[in-house]
Amino acid sequence: MESEPPPPPPERPSRSPEHELRDRAKAAKLRHRAAKALLKAKRLEEHSRLLSERASSWETRADELDGVVRPPPQAPLDE
Repeated sequence: MESEPPPPPPERPSRSPEHELRDRAKAAKLRHRAAKALLKAKRLEEHSRLLSERASSWETRADELDGVVRPPPQAPLDE
């Protein structure tokens, strides 16, 4: 008993030009949203890094004013 390959799916009727334009407009809108989201994420990353640097420098200044000596940070174990 030979198994025959399944029949090809029925062809979808071609879409009218108006629908194609709508689909392309939606795709462009989604690409624009994605680009904006990536820009925002990058900006927030940079802002987070800056705040972290500021916090560590303030912590260091506070330690100097208090006369506290802390050991230098060690590298993470998972590297």
